[in-house]
Amino acid sequence: MSQQKTLIPPHTHCKVCGKAIPVGKSYCSNECRESEVKSQQRAKRLSRIYTLFFIALMIIIILMTALTPRG
Repeated sequence: MSQQKTLIPPHTHCKVCGKAIPVGKSYCSNECRESEVKSQQRAKRLSRIYTLFFIALMIIIILMTALTPRG
C-alpha cells in the first residue's frame, strides 16, 4: 500500500459560510461580507438596547427606593 500525500494549498475559511478561500481574504463573496456586516449591526443594536434597559431599570429602582416612605 503506497501512501500518497495530498498537498493542500495554503488557505483560510470564510467567516460566514466556511468555504475555503485564499489566504488574506476574510469572505468568499460580497453576500457573505454583507451578511456579516448586518449581523454585527444587529448585535450592536441589541447591545445598546440591553444597556439602555439596564440603565432605565436602575433609575426606576433608585427612584422607588428614594420615594418609598420610611417608617
